[in-house]
Amino acid sequence: MTASTIPPHEQSDNTDNTESRPHTPPDWWDHHRPITSDEYSDMALMLGALSILTFWMFGLGILLGAAAIGTALAARRPDTPGHDPGDNTAGVVGILTGIAGIAFGAVFLTAALPHL
Repeated sequence: MTASTIPPHEQSDNTDNTESRPHTPPDWWDHHRPITSDEYSDMALMLGALSILTFWMFGLGILLGAAAIGTALAARRPDTPGHDPGDNTAGVVGILTGIAGIAFGAVFLTAALPHL
């Protein structure tokens, strides 16, 4: 048998006793940081896409579409952190997908309710 060239394992600083160390949350877990305009735009897009996908669920698509429009309007507010005054496209896709989800949901409810 030959001797291993891998150095022996030294004891790490990470022990099983976690109570002796202070808890440090990750950097992305900052609850005190305000939501930026780009994050509002992303949320509006996601809610709008979900409203289009769930238009057939008897009103859920309409509710998600309204939430998408509200979130997109929050992204367009001038006092939102990270808002660029020259950027007029913030939240536009969220507004459009929210309107589409509301329209699809309303058409579905109009067509489905007489048959219930």
